[in-house]
Amino acid sequence: MYIRFVTPRIAREARGVPAGVFRSGVNSAPDWLQAAIRDEYRWFNDNLRVPNRFGVVTRKSNRRYGGVCWFRDDARDCIAHAYTLAALLGEAGVPVTRLKSDAPGDIVYRDAHQIVAMPPKDYRYIN
Repeated sequence: MYIRFVTPRIAREARGVPAGVFRSGVNSAPDWLQAAIRDEYRWFNDNLRVPNRFGVVTRKSNRRYGGVCWFRDDARDCIAHAYTLAALLGEAGVPVTRLKSDAPGDIVYRDAHQIVAMPPKDYRYIN
């Protein structure tokens, strides 16, 4: 099982799937809330590797398709911090939804905490 936290914003490069919480900058929140959100982002920067592959380029049309990141369900620390980040973003007016999937698409990257998957054309995930 894989878990993903998303916002209503659409990730254009990833076949129209919702954008993840790491692309949800909040500038209109009070200073204390922005500081708390930055602290969570800092935790992820210190504890979660940036994938070295985020998508594919088709040979036929040379078009780039972006993948989406999912936490592995055994990445408990990352998921706990993602829940904290989701609550902070919600407080700042950015609704966050948690998605789960056993089949998030073709996996193009994997490490101990996360995967990057190419979403299927007819993607449907469960909340």
